[in-house]
Amino acid sequence: MCKMMPTVKDFMTTNVITIDVQGTVLDAAKLMHQQDVGDLVVTEGKVPKGIVTERDLVRRVMANKKPLDTKVSEVMSDPLITIDEESSLRDAARKMVKFRIRRLPVMKKNVLVGIIVASDFAKHLSKKTFSEEVLAAMSRYPFADAKR
Repeated sequence: MCKMMPTVKDFMTTNVITIDVQGTVLDAAKLMHQQDVGDLVVTEGKVPKGIVTERDLVRRVMANKKPLDTKVSEVMSDPLITIDEESSLRDAARKMVKFRIRRLPVMKKNVLVGIIVASDFAKHLSKKTFSEEVLAAMSRYPFADAKR
């Protein structure tokens, strides 16, 4: 029995919090706080255009003393780097390393369907392999004596 390689959709978060390109950095900070997230995908209509993170707010807004009514579109990271939901976790990890990012919005047929973040890989790595699961199950049932 061969276990399929996990894909991005197996580990992504499907509840992606978004903000419109016309939103302000204050709106973004409030929304991140209310939703308890560290990033927002910036959209124009339903089309993802960029991403804004807590780090962006610190480095691009606070450190530069930008006003709180600055549009998120002025401080977001773009172009938006995305990955398809059917891609492997390995491909997602490689893309994150290549582009030096921690968050990767997930697309299905050009529609935003999720986001995978660096910490999601810890969930994958902490899961038992099929062999480990079989051995654990076998250890729960002591074998009968060899005598017959």
